This record gives sequence, structure tokens and C-alpha cells, in this order.
Amino acid sequence: MIICSSQAFGDSETWTRNYFARTREPERVSYIALNNLDPIGMIRVNYVSRDTAVIHDLCVLPLHQGKGYGRKILNGIVKLLLEQKCSTIRLGVVTDNRRALNLYHSIGFEVSSEFHYYVISTNAVR
Repeated sequence: MIICSSQAFGDSETWTRNYFARTREPERVSYIALNNLDPIGMIRVNYVSRDTAVIHDLCVLPLHQGKGYGRKILNGIVKLLLEQKCSTIRLGVVTDNRRALNLYHSIGFEVSSEFHYYVISTNAVR
């Protein structure tokens, strides 16, 4: 999971390991995507209530990108959530990730709100 996420999102493995440690809760489940028992991607779901789930951290290892695995992973998790009787499925995405946005729109997700995150270098803090 750490290698897949860090390679797909461009974060260091140390940062990713810390991120997963900080976001490890019983209601957050990670699913590993396999192809012939080889891990190729992952997706995480945060079950925020009995009938509401938030999909996030969908990633495919760079070696396997562009082969339709992201679509299969996302379709599979949506099907699973519907089988679990989730009536609200949300999806978190970085809004400048055009490929991801196109995938989500093609599956039927619509933008309901947009967040902007701000970053400051620790060198700039006075």
C-alpha cells in the first residue's frame, strides 16, 4: 500500500507511511487490487455512517496505469458499497487531477463541492 500510494501520488514513502498511520481507524478500510495475485493498486473507503461511505486514495501503480485498472477498481468498490446498502457514496479527489476527474465523471460521479488547500513552506513562517 505504501509503495503504491507513494509512487502514484508522488509522495515519499516516509510521508505515506505516516499518513497511513494517522488515518488508521476501524471505519476506514483499505482494499488491495490484484492481477494474478500481484498487487497493482488500492483504494480506501471511510465508512462515516451506516449508509454513507467516502472513497479516497484510489491509486494504481505507475507500471499498470493506462490499462483500465482504475476504472475496474472504482466500479468494483461502488458495486460493493451498493451491496452493503450505502445510500450515499462520496469521493475525495485532488481537483487538479484531470485524469481522475474524467474517470469519476465517466462513471457517474458529479462535483458537489470543491475545496482548496493552502501550503506554506516552513522557511516562510515568521
